[in-house]
Amino acid sequence: MTLPTPRPTFADGHPVEQTTGRAHDFTSSITGRDYRVFIDIPGGEPPAGGFPVVYLLDGNLHFTPFVGMTRGFAMAGETRPAVVVGVGYPTADPLAAMTSRFRDLSLPASEAWLATLGWTAPGMTVDNIGGVDDFLAVLEREIRPAVAAVAKVDPADQTLFGHSLAGHAVLRALFTAPGAYRAFIASSPSIWWADDAVLAEEAALADRMAAAGARPRVLLEVGEREAFPDRAALAHFATREEAEASAGRARMVGNVADLGARLAALPGCVVDTVVFSGEGHATVIPAALCRALQFAVGVD
Repeated sequence: MTLPTPRPTFADGHPVEQTTGRAHDFTSSITGRDYRVFIDIPGGEPPAGGFPVVYLLDGNLHFTPFVGMTRGFAMAGETRPAVVVGVGYPTADPLAAMTSRFRDLSLPASEAWLATLGWTAPGMTVDNIGGVDDFLAVLEREIRPAVAAVAKVDPADQTLFGHSLAGHAVLRALFTAPGAYRAFIASSPSIWWADDAVLAEEAALADRMAAAGARPRVLLEVGEREAFPDRAALAHFATREEAEASAGRARMVGNVADLGARLAALPGCVVDTVVFSGEGHATVIPAALCRALQFAVGVD
C-alpha cells in the first residue's frame, strides 16, 4: 500500500527581503526636489583605495536586481565588490517615479516639438522637462559626497548607468564632464529627444577630455528589436504605420551604432557598443544591467 505524500501548506509565510542596502530620503538644495537614494555597501574590508561605485539612475526600478547581480557575481569572482547607489524618488508608485524622472533626465524641448511626437507619457509636458543639468549637479555636489561619507569609496573608480531617457542623461554627463566618472553606460539612450539635442555638446568632447586628462570608458547598449515598435509603442498610436514611423524617427539602434563608431575614433576613449539580439526596449534591461556590471567592475 502506497501512503499519500504529505503536502506542504502555504497559508502563512513571512515577507521576502528583496535586497540588502538602505534607502535615504533628502530634499535637494539645488533643485528643491525630493529624492530617494538607495545604497548597498559590500561586507568586509574595502580595498586600500576604496570600493568602486556604480550609480544607477531610475533607482526605484534598477537597484534591487542590480544589487542581487553585484553580490552574486562578486561571490563567484566574476566582478569586484562594489558600492551600488540607486538614485530615485520617495515613492512606491511607478507612475509617480516616471512623472518625476522627466524633469531630471531631459534637456529642454519646445511644446511644438512635443506635439510632433504623436504620443505622450505622464510627466512629459513642457513645464516638467529640461532639468538634466541641475540633476547632474545634484549627483555631483550632493549625492556623491554623501555616499563618500558613509562608505570608503574610490573617487577614481565610479560609474554612471542610465536606461532610455536616463541613458540620454548619461550622455549629457559624458559630453559635458568626461572626467566626472571612470565609466559612462548608456543603455538604449534617447538620443532622439528634442531632435538629437544631446549631441550638440559632442563636438567639444575631445577638448574637454584633454583639459580634464580624462580617458572615459563608454558602454553603449541597445536591443536589436528597438528598431521596430514594441507592444508598448503600438499602444501609443492609432495605427501600426504611425508606430513604425515613430520608431524610424527615433533610430534607436542606428543612433547607438553611429555614436559608438564616432566615440571609438576619439583618442583615449574606450568604447564598447552592444546590440542585444532579440531584445526590445523593455526586455533589454536585464541584459543591459548584466553587461553594465561586468563593464564597470569586471575582473581583468
